[in-house]
Amino acid sequence: MSSHSIKRNSIWLLLARITAQGLAILFTAIIARKLGVDDFGQFSFIASLLLVGNTFTNFGTDTFLVRETARANQVTDIAAQSFALQLLLSVLYCVAMLAYRSTPLFLYSLALFPLAIFSVNNALLRALNRMDLFWFLSLLNGSIQIFAAVFSVDVLPLCLFLLIGQFLLSTFSYLICRASLPTFRLFPLKKFSPILKLILPFAALTVLLVLIQRLGILSVSALLGDSATGLFSSITRVVDGLKLGHYAILGALLPALSLGSPDSWKSFRNAFVLLISVSLIFAVVLLVFARPIILILYGNEFTQASTPLALLGWSLLPYTISSFISYDLIARGLESVVVKSALVSLVIYIALYLWLIPTRGLIGAVWSALIGECLQGIVFVIFYKVTVTFKVTVT
Repeated sequence: MSSHSIKRNSIWLLLARITAQGLAILFTAIIARKLGVDDFGQFSFIASLLLVGNTFTNFGTDTFLVRETARANQVTDIAAQSFALQLLLSVLYCVAMLAYRSTPLFLYSLALFPLAIFSVNNALLRALNRMDLFWFLSLLNGSIQIFAAVFSVDVLPLCLFLLIGQFLLSTFSYLICRASLPTFRLFPLKKFSPILKLILPFAALTVLLVLIQRLGILSVSALLGDSATGLFSSITRVVDGLKLGHYAILGALLPALSLGSPDSWKSFRNAFVLLISVSLIFAVVLLVFARPIILILYGNEFTQASTPLALLGWSLLPYTISSFISYDLIARGLESVVVKSALVSLVIYIALYLWLIPTRGLIGAVWSALIGECLQGIVFVIFYKVTVTFKVTVT
């Protein structure tokens, strides 16, 4: 893949991420204002469980699909196999959610079924360089969420409208892929046993990374309650929104890196320098303008989140380091190393949250997230240095 193609795909993915993250922040702002801190905290907990469930049911197939479909340059049986596996895991996860005896949670968990179609379709579009369609679906997805937020008065109708929206979105994405990708097919379903062993490292990796990402909200919910969860979620939503460049550039580079293109590795190094610089700028902006950002997005009820937001913004720097190392190792076929790094990082996060949240409250959760991100970056660097040095020595 040429450097021109990489730049074009990066632009499309950046546009998709700007669209998705911008609409997601707007969605968060609307429901935070409409629901209030407590109900917003409850919905944040539900949404976090859905994200964990989506990651579990996805089982690492997205990254695997992107890499293998890019190498084949066409849709293969892996797509139908991945879809079949996701459907089975969605059934298991929804049954598990019955234990919570929460109608909104179970209702929203049913969105895992249309999300299975949507995630497979998105992975195929990315792998085959249809980033324009990927952007369009991101726009549509965000618009549906905004629509659900505007017409919801509390948590239950919000979950219902989001579920209906996911079914409509997935149906539309299926029709788009069927019309745009020549060999596209998800039906009839295929036996997933041929790919199960191959995707296990990807499954472990994605579940670990999302647990790390959502462990803060889950821990705050368990230890401090809905109000603190709402504040913490409002902070992390802003910081996550500023990671759009990472998602866009790394997402565009992965198919090219998987093919081993020399231009792609040069672009990869240049992108690292760019995103470190951008992350530093974002961190300074949050430090200076945290309070007005919170007021504009969420209103006076969330002003306590201002100081923690200014602090958490610095996590963007170590996040950049660990993200680039992860994609580098995955492109080299060393995803097992990323799994080990993420597992060590998860243990560190758990220890930090259990230590600092009971003693320091909300600010302790933010310090845990920041320190955890820094230590995770160090862990990834150590594993990377040991692995790559050993591989070069053996070669």
